[in-house]
Amino acid sequence: MLQQRFIFAFADLLSSSVSSERFSGFCFDCRILSWCLGLLLVLVTPAAMAQSNWLGDVLVQRLPNGDAYAEVQLAWQSDASTASDSLTVTLVATRDSEILGFHKDKVLARPAVEDSVTLQHVHVRRIPVPSGSVSIEWNVTHSGGTLWLHNADVRVPVGGLPEFSDAMVVSTHAPATAMSRPEMVHSGLDLIPQVGRSIPLNASSARFYTELHGVVDIVGQDSLFLFRYGWADADGQWDPSATKYARKKASVVVPLFEALPCTPSSPSPSSPVLKLEAQTREGQVIVQRDVRLGSRATDQQGAPATGSGGAGMASNALLSSLSDLESKDALIQHLEDHLALASTNEQNTIQQVLIPTGDVDQMRQYLTGFWVERSASFPEAEARHRQYCERIAHVNEQYGACKYGQGSLTEMGNIYLRFGKPNTVVKRHHETDYYPYEIWHYHKAGRFNNKRFLFFAPHVVGECFELLHSDMLGERQNEDWLSQLRSRENTVQVSQSMENRLNPRDSFSGEEPEDLFFNPR
Repeated sequence: MLQQRFIFAFADLLSSSVSSERFSGFCFDCRILSWCLGLLLVLVTPAAMAQSNWLGDVLVQRLPNGDAYAEVQLAWQSDASTASDSLTVTLVATRDSEILGFHKDKVLARPAVEDSVTLQHVHVRRIPVPSGSVSIEWNVTHSGGTLWLHNADVRVPVGGLPEFSDAMVVSTHAPATAMSRPEMVHSGLDLIPQVGRSIPLNASSARFYTELHGVVDIVGQDSLFLFRYGWADADGQWDPSATKYARKKASVVVPLFEALPCTPSSPSPSSPVLKLEAQTREGQVIVQRDVRLGSRATDQQGAPATGSGGAGMASNALLSSLSDLESKDALIQHLEDHLALASTNEQNTIQQVLIPTGDVDQMRQYLTGFWVERSASFPEAEARHRQYCERIAHVNEQYGACKYGQGSLTEMGNIYLRFGKPNTVVKRHHETDYYPYEIWHYHKAGRFNNKRFLFFAPHVVGECFELLHSDMLGERQNEDWLSQLRSRENTVQVSQSMENRLNPRDSFSGEEPEDLFFNPR
């Protein structure tokens, strides 16, 4: 423990002196004296505020160029008794006595809210690390007192061979936007990790994210390979009831974002293991990995962050527009319909706390707070919620047939709920040279102007239209969308497809989908 405190104090000294190349002897002595006094204060400050709900985890990841980094994760809980001022989070990566990198951040212990609910917080930083053994250390302080000290040792692979990166259990996810924190973004997705990688016993499924590096050196660029993933059984072998297969296309980095079903006994509560394997088309194993997860908790940490209320709102008031939603199932579906508008933290609360808990009163309170926090008054919250219910009814009618009547679960429904009715819509459902497609154009989508969304149905019959390409920041952007749209006739070879990606087409090439996309009317 003393060694940890010494390292963090030394990191503070480095941080304060990084802008100077050298010091005079007097200045350097003053800094050393100041540092020693600070170290003494830390040593004598009792950690009275230490809590048992701090969690830390380290995932070794790799950039496309092969450089490795440690994704250092921290999670903690707060409640109404937690002060809303800032904590200082210091992260240090070391090897023996050498400091490889560190970060020092000020973060809020709890947002300035007046309710009494428990909130779950996540902090992530990325530190470049070399191959070999690396020690990561956390130090969380508040008002000069140490709240939490922790360390973890990881081994960074040398690289250059096919490998799976450390798998992340994903608590919630959303498309990345300009507002996303870069440390949370992976392959265009804003991913909130389940720090500690513990899957609750009551979870019906679990999502994970990993990356496969180096497979292109074995099978070749754009070649297909088989990705096998699942839970291990009691003997550490593949559990046939919880094993899935997916065909993937090789590239320098293959992002893998998948889900597996869960039961109280699968994966194992005491020693859960996620199994990963990549095979060639001939069935030869390229690389495999067993990922040991944290022991499974009995329930999710955290509680829903219900709204604290806006102007003119009584503490027990509920939106009257919720009165038609009497059953638990109806409220759960209504919460799912709000995922399109919700922030990443709100999605986490809805998916990981409210829906699994199924408390009807809690769900109503949360939905009321959801709209009050977005409104200047309670009557405005009522009006905005009713307008949103009209959008939900529209997407259910227009796009819900492929999702059992729930349009918000489709990509068309999601875009409509977020941005409303498009200004222009082009429908081409019966073309012979292209898959069925639609192009939506918005004069204004959120805070952006003149944005387009192109949806298509790659399997044609009885399926939801998928977003193929958009020029909206944070949405799916696909330079090869025209080739994929007309691949219905199988006229585009792999080499042509690559050429199209490397040499984007002229906006006025004459093909109708491209003309309609760039010149909406």
